[in-house]
Amino acid sequence: MINRRTFIGTTAAAAGLAALPRSAFAHVIKPSYKLWDAHGHFYTNDVDNYPFNSTTARYGPEIMVAKAMRFPQTPKEVFEFWDENNIAKGAGVQYSSTYRYDNSYLLDIADEYPDRIVPVVILDPRAEDTPEKLATMARDNNIAGVRFTGVDREGFFPFLTDAASGAWEAANDLGLVVVLMPIGGDTPGAMAAVGEHAARYPNTNILLDHIGFPRPQELPETWGLTPQHLALADLPNVYYKYTTLLIEQLHAANIDEKPFLEAMVGTFGADKLCWGSDVGNTPGSMFGWVQYALASAQGLTPAQQEQLFWTTAETIHVPGGRGS
Repeated sequence: MINRRTFIGTTAAAAGLAALPRSAFAHVIKPSYKLWDAHGHFYTNDVDNYPFNSTTARYGPEIMVAKAMRFPQTPKEVFEFWDENNIAKGAGVQYSSTYRYDNSYLLDIADEYPDRIVPVVILDPRAEDTPEKLATMARDNNIAGVRFTGVDREGFFPFLTDAASGAWEAANDLGLVVVLMPIGGDTPGAMAAVGEHAARYPNTNILLDHIGFPRPQELPETWGLTPQHLALADLPNVYYKYTTLLIEQLHAANIDEKPFLEAMVGTFGADKLCWGSDVGNTPGSMFGWVQYALASAQGLTPAQQEQLFWTTAETIHVPGGRGS
């Protein structure tokens, strides 16, 4: 069964959905500052040069391949969205659903557009050659970070085990941002392990995708943050990504994203939060999703808004890494 997280199947349906959110906003928010998109996905239908490896796609490889072939997300498509929404630059986050660990397309377009795309690759955290690959990519491709994903059968995350220590040590030596996707497993255990890794690898900036998946419908008194989430607040090198996917999940649970975001800023600080569009993954009107994000931040101070939508991401995504 194809659910809401799956692509729109027809051009007419896509156009209709794309038009709906714009008309729903009586007042279009146009901030005075540029935006920095910390979560953009790129892929092409040029399968001769960039073949797919979509075996890990959540909704099946056939659906993912059909989506990528019909609706590619090349710089042309993504930059049109960015330009419409005053987004000056962003992280190109490797899209595991199309290419898994083959970062060739991302690195090629980041090399072509270095002023707009800052690459964040995906590698196997347990592979013996990952430390060497990270060093090479930092030197030759100016990657800013690496993203680790995946969950084992016991519900824990391989990238937070001792088997991944070599990758973490390399990221720490290079001063890369390490983006973590802790979905589908033991969230409290993962957050506790994140705290341990933050202390063990202080030269990495750890960025939690989707704020580590809080569940406000289950823990309303803390807006979904577990005690293990809250314990991270005082750690100087842990950051949090406020994304369209998270806003979408809040909508599905009938939870207002504005007080939720204000609670996150109150807990972690605007200088620890950055915004990401999830372009290339989220269906519907990206203009509408950006408006939801901007509207949810209207209760913040102008300085906090600029931190969320620009400064934090620009600060922690350093092409080539910060060094040791």
